[in-house]
Amino acid sequence: MRAAVLHPGGGFSIDDRESAIPGPGEISVESMAVGICGSDLHYFHDGHIGDWWVREPHVLGHEFSGVVAGVGAGVTEPAVGDRVAIEPIIPCRECDSCERGLYNLCTDFSFTGSPHTDGGLQQVVIVPAESAHQLPEGMSFVQGALVEPTSIAVHAVRRSQLAEGESVLIVGAGPIGLLVAAVAKAKGAASVTITDINPARLEAAKALGVTQAIDVTDLSNEDLREKTNPVGVDLVFEAVGHPHTYDTALDVVRPGGRIVAVGVNADETIPFNLMLAQSKEVTLIPIYLGRDAFPEAIELLANGLIDSEALISHRFPLDKTEEAMTMASGVSAAGSLNTAIKVLIEPPNLSSSERDS
Repeated sequence: MRAAVLHPGGGFSIDDRESAIPGPGEISVESMAVGICGSDLHYFHDGHIGDWWVREPHVLGHEFSGVVAGVGAGVTEPAVGDRVAIEPIIPCRECDSCERGLYNLCTDFSFTGSPHTDGGLQQVVIVPAESAHQLPEGMSFVQGALVEPTSIAVHAVRRSQLAEGESVLIVGAGPIGLLVAAVAKAKGAASVTITDINPARLEAAKALGVTQAIDVTDLSNEDLREKTNPVGVDLVFEAVGHPHTYDTALDVVRPGGRIVAVGVNADETIPFNLMLAQSKEVTLIPIYLGRDAFPEAIELLANGLIDSEALISHRFPLDKTEEAMTMASGVSAAGSLNTAIKVLIEPPNLSSSERDS
């Protein structure tokens, strides 16, 4: 089988590998559509996220869907031929967090597609059977590849305790920010405003039906408040992970409001205006990955409440993985913003002989 392999020194190779056989409790999945995530880009550009380093050849890809190609001993569900999306968190099921049902906070978890558990950028990937979530009839593999990032948006909106009729601002119209906007809209927010500096992403936000999509290239926080609500919005989702955008979130949230920390900062530490947060009694709600959110994410996508076509901007074959990563980075060779939103990689289908081997 073919696999896109990221090397510790940087760069990808497309390698021929022997297809693995699922062990007890495992399944093999023929990968059909794989989304590129911001974390993949950190591994591609920097070689790590926090303490997670690429120290040996590794296959990325944690946003993916496919077809069950084989099952190991003891697996009764799913069955060969089932169409599935894969939840990448592999918790230990034994630590305090797991015992309390907080498996996304497991202290000893593996993560499909992160070092060093190979992910979906290959024709066949081995995953635990319990990671698979069946896709309903009529739901495409492209929609299936959006389930994992949508689950993060679902988890973020749940954690926010969004009440029907509240005003929402999303800072950052990347894929996760756009999905948070779509979920907040589906959950009854009275207004959903999103900001960015990339025109293509703001157009995608409009296609998703947001109330306002605002270019903040030359806009002050005071001007942004005037465009949303002079006293501030009820709820802000920070989906960039930068000190400047956290300043914006604090400035535009209303006294007593909430800020949900969604964006990831590779530097791990962000300067924070604690006095402003205290003077407004702002509640800061951090989220980490998602939890028990795949079923709702699948339902939202399958029922058309999230327009997948508004999010998918580019598709590449497996042998163009490095080109796809460069495109997904959001900047052209000349240094200007490109039109990338969500970039997909579609591995080649297995031949009948490969599938039967």
